[in-house]
Amino acid sequence: MKNLKYFPFERNQYFYGKLLSVDDFQTEQKYMNDKRRLINRFLHGCGVVCGLNVVQVDDCTLSLETGLALDFAGREIVVDAPVTRKLSMIEGFDAYTEEDEDSSYLYLCIEYAERDKDPVYNVTGSASREAEYNKVAEGYHLYVTNREPEGGSVSGRSYMEEQKVIYWGNGIRISQVFPRFAESGKEFPFTVVVENMGQKLPIQFSYELQLECLEHGGESRIRISFDENDFEKSRRYEVPFFLTASDVKKRQGKARLEKGSFQLGIGGHSLELDAECVSTVQIEREDAGRVLSGRYYREAMEEILKDTYHQSIYLAKISVIQAGTTFVIDGIEQMPFQQYVYSEVLAGMMNRVLEEKVERLERRLASRPQADRDAGTPGSGLLPDVPQAATGSVVLDLGIGGTAGQKFFSGEITHGLGLGNVRIVLGEACGVKEEAGAIYGAADIFDETMRPVRAEIAAKTDAKKGTFVIGLRLLETTTTRQVKIHWMALKDRKESLYDREERELFVKPDMIYLKLRESYYFEAVFTGAADKRVTWKVKEAEGGTIDANGMYTAPNVPGIFEVIAESAAYPGLTASAFVVVKE
Repeated sequence: MKNLKYFPFERNQYFYGKLLSVDDFQTEQKYMNDKRRLINRFLHGCGVVCGLNVVQVDDCTLSLETGLALDFAGREIVVDAPVTRKLSMIEGFDAYTEEDEDSSYLYLCIEYAERDKDPVYNVTGSASREAEYNKVAEGYHLYVTNREPEGGSVSGRSYMEEQKVIYWGNGIRISQVFPRFAESGKEFPFTVVVENMGQKLPIQFSYELQLECLEHGGESRIRISFDENDFEKSRRYEVPFFLTASDVKKRQGKARLEKGSFQLGIGGHSLELDAECVSTVQIEREDAGRVLSGRYYREAMEEILKDTYHQSIYLAKISVIQAGTTFVIDGIEQMPFQQYVYSEVLAGMMNRVLEEKVERLERRLASRPQADRDAGTPGSGLLPDVPQAATGSVVLDLGIGGTAGQKFFSGEITHGLGLGNVRIVLGEACGVKEEAGAIYGAADIFDETMRPVRAEIAAKTDAKKGTFVIGLRLLETTTTRQVKIHWMALKDRKESLYDREERELFVKPDMIYLKLRESYYFEAVFTGAADKRVTWKVKEAEGGTIDANGMYTAPNVPGIFEVIAESAAYPGLTASAFVVVKE
């Protein structure tokens, strides 16, 4: 059925003696097909139902596996046998190679197609008519293109967020993704998406956004900066930022790129470019989920029916490398625009798996011992109530001597008491030999002939490194070439507790429920550790993102994901929290 309209619905009315014509039989088929397509499109959506994976066979060949999809008109696309094709033999490839562009990728697309089958003799005997066909075979059409889908309604994400391109050129595309709705007075995330489409040199850029009915840290502007050298090399980067919606109702918040603020650097070379972009978000008093569902019920009919232009399903993004006149497949990204159809069977299975995981996690967390022990409780008996100490000496080289006020410093000294705060006691030796005595405290009390130089000494500690530096300032000119300083490092009981073997790390909370794209701040809680620095990561590759401060942003798909905190100072000291993301 090539028609793209569902309405009007008309069906045959039968009665004895009715003469059935070709139009009557076509009306019969059209009625049943249109009803089924309507249900497919409105209840299930558009996209891949199952299968249709794209697999790289070799450097120049790919294979499409069997599967089922529903197109934008609700028509079924069935691939009933695997298809193996050379990339250069797929329709659209020649047009791509003829274009004068530096694009290094292609999209493999599939669309509904049908053809006439089984030619038959026309009994009317009309010689002027072409041959008739007995059947219509429904099938599909594969092609490649470097054009992205139009209209922005390729998936349900278009109801939730809007993507605006800031800059596209030099093998780079920079865009902003803003949510459609934000709750009044609440913080919400937006994402800067950087896509490397073939640029080999590192990318840096920055710009400023002027905010209207939005704020960042109490200011009406936010500076966005990106340096590819700070990330693991990838073709796509998604960097989250946060804004707060003003305490207003039914107003449109705007983030406008400030004119002249966009600066782009490629491989250390700056480019003078002008960019324009205005991202908007509707501010409401209600929860964003309720607003979204209300909008869908109000507008879905109009949105679906207006998209009657031809739309394909994008199965894969294929990265290609040109070697002379040959194009080699560098990699394949499945379903780049997430055009999936989630059936009730799949949704039921996923919900069941999710519930079982939640139950297991709840039992596991309930059986875990509490982490609220106070490491400094008197009488715990972990360590005796005496300070730890370390001693040593260092010789400061004054060269040929020095003048009054001149300063000399030692190198970085490791005291050996671990990380944390220590106290340093310094004494000036009466000579550089081992048997020479030393003076601690106010040296002027003693006979000046016992001192090689008149000087002030001090120490500067670094609790994060477990080191210190000794400094000396001359009070009078001297020709002494070397001064020996004795030092003693002291660490009290409270700091000593940080070095016991029973260090523990916990993530608070240890389990949280979030919605899609919702954000939450996790806190790392230490017991028995002086250095409280942690690095955060998400175990699952598509389990969301978390920044250096513990701010986690859920992904666009439901599931259970593990957030891991790892101590930066104590290898092997880790803790986990679990995020249950639901629709």
